[in-house]
Amino acid sequence: MTKTLLEIEGFKMHFHTDKGVVKAVDGIDITVGEGEIVGLVGESGCGKSVTSLSVMGLVPTPPGKVEAGRIQLAGRNLTQLNAKDWRQVRGNDIAMIFQEPMTSLNPVFTIGSQMIEAIRQHRKVGKTEARERAEEALREVGISRKGILNEYPHQLSGGMRQRVMIAMAMVCEPKLLIADEPTTALDVTIQAQILDLMRRLNREKGTSILLITHDLGVVAEMCSRVVVMYAGQVVEETDVHTLFRDPKHPYTMGLLRSIPQLDKRSERLYSIPGNVPNPRKMPTGCRFAPRCEHVHEICLQSNPPLFEIAKEQHTSRCWLHDGEEKEETDRDRTREIVGS
Repeated sequence: MTKTLLEIEGFKMHFHTDKGVVKAVDGIDITVGEGEIVGLVGESGCGKSVTSLSVMGLVPTPPGKVEAGRIQLAGRNLTQLNAKDWRQVRGNDIAMIFQEPMTSLNPVFTIGSQMIEAIRQHRKVGKTEARERAEEALREVGISRKGILNEYPHQLSGGMRQRVMIAMAMVCEPKLLIADEPTTALDVTIQAQILDLMRRLNREKGTSILLITHDLGVVAEMCSRVVVMYAGQVVEETDVHTLFRDPKHPYTMGLLRSIPQLDKRSERLYSIPGNVPNPRKMPTGCRFAPRCEHVHEICLQSNPPLFEIAKEQHTSRCWLHDGEEKEETDRDRTREIVGS
């Protein structure tokens, strides 16, 4: 077991609007160990990005409000920080790679001015040394083009901008790197290069990474452990090999069945029926029940807790895995759902 770096415990982030309370994140527990890469997956609207923004302290309040729980980084409760403390934590202890670098980089400032500002915010160095550190950070992410610090974001390609974002995030060597869909807007060749870069930074510098994505292929390649979210809650958590070999929650099974398989011919790809529930009007009972192919009466009446099942450190929020169920019966039901 690695030492825990990030611990999210019973965390709830709700948004209070004129039309009601949006329960974007509703009681999640997530841990990231030192030097670990953890994947956070789920379809759009499940609360992945709100979780990452909450860890960074970037959720606007109001309308956002922490209803319960805590977020701890190396034993420090981030939910109690004031604005001044956050300015020291962001970039120094935690850094984030956003989904679209063009909207994250300021278009009216050069790459160099933005990187140098970040370095001088957290390190007591002069402009010359800050510039040298910026150039070194860019070289580490594979950018050695002369004069790039004097260029503007629009002069770079999408892959180059994403590399700049990674360099800016890593220049102060943070303990935790949050990557929110870092390869979504990139072609497959550049995507592979960015993933290789992140893996090398993790290996050489020991940086922990919370990788937020909907791409299970990226998860299989990058992560050691996976957390699956649905409708603001964690529905399954286990190591990456177990998730692909023996998923337990019907939602996870549905996600895996949606992946095209080269060894099977099918006229139509599988899709999970129904829609994600309205976060202002969550269904009674299990939140996945209206879309589940194997729903039971109890599923419509009570929301299940996270059950410890089969293997150590494998949890699933499904009544199929109630403690009274026998492991063999549980395995048979899982095979039935996957094979259906």
